[in-house]
Amino acid sequence: MSEQKIQVLGSAAAEGIPAIFCNCDTCQAAWRNGGKDFRLRTSYQLGEFVRIDFGPDAMAQEMRYKLHSENLRHIIVTHSHEDHFETSLFAYRKQCFSKVKPDNVLNIYGGAGVVRKISLFAWQSGKNIGFHGDFSCWQMKVHELYPFEPVELPDVDMTIYPLKANHMAQVSTEEPMIYVIRWGAKYLMIANDTGYFCDEDWEFLSKMNIKLSAVLNDCTGCFFDNRNNHMSGQYVLDTKKRLEELGLVDANTRYFVNHFSHNGHGTHAQLEEYYNPHGIGVGYDGLEIPL
Repeated sequence: MSEQKIQVLGSAAAEGIPAIFCNCDTCQAAWRNGGKDFRLRTSYQLGEFVRIDFGPDAMAQEMRYKLHSENLRHIIVTHSHEDHFETSLFAYRKQCFSKVKPDNVLNIYGGAGVVRKISLFAWQSGKNIGFHGDFSCWQMKVHELYPFEPVELPDVDMTIYPLKANHMAQVSTEEPMIYVIRWGAKYLMIANDTGYFCDEDWEFLSKMNIKLSAVLNDCTGCFFDNRNNHMSGQYVLDTKKRLEELGLVDANTRYFVNHFSHNGHGTHAQLEEYYNPHGIGVGYDGLEIPL
């Protein structure tokens, strides 16, 4: 088994930080400070073979962190928004663009909106067979996930537990997800792009009888008390408290906030000042979290 660690490849919301075209105080501060205040769009790497989200910064992240996308076996997608799922990049898995080993099949997992988006990519690429589930010319397979129905990834000793994200509620054709993932004997939670969890999530979590080794919690609004679509402020603290009450989180859990918008008006140092006293770390590009 590859080393069990989460690497944060990006920690920003859709616009990045400094945000493109923006001259707000937060973006000006990021230009001055550099370092942890420079944030690409949110994505995570689990070991060598698994990626969570695959957005428009995937190539930059690969170069920055010396990743090898040719080794990826599984991409688990939270939802179809372009900052988390950029399908145009998959065009380059064709043999005319890259040399993909014949036995290398890339599995992509996500809810209904994710499946629809990559099927549209296939159709627009002149291969309408994508709508019928045949992505073989890209050496890919697409797997639709459903809330609360676990999926096994035996080759990497993982189980995906999809939960409902409180996100994109107005789009009936979407099924945005947050994830609990078993990796060997460890469990982690990826919960960006969600507001405070829905009752069904809490009910499912209450029955899991696990300890989470790491949590990545949405914090798009930084300090503002956002409850729906994204969360931040008091609702982050409430989420952590309830996970503690259910016994899923304890003092040994590596708990971090991540996925920050420049509109939240928080520098890395300010976010640490706010969240660190509550036992919550602040994500940044390149952060490695051992399990």
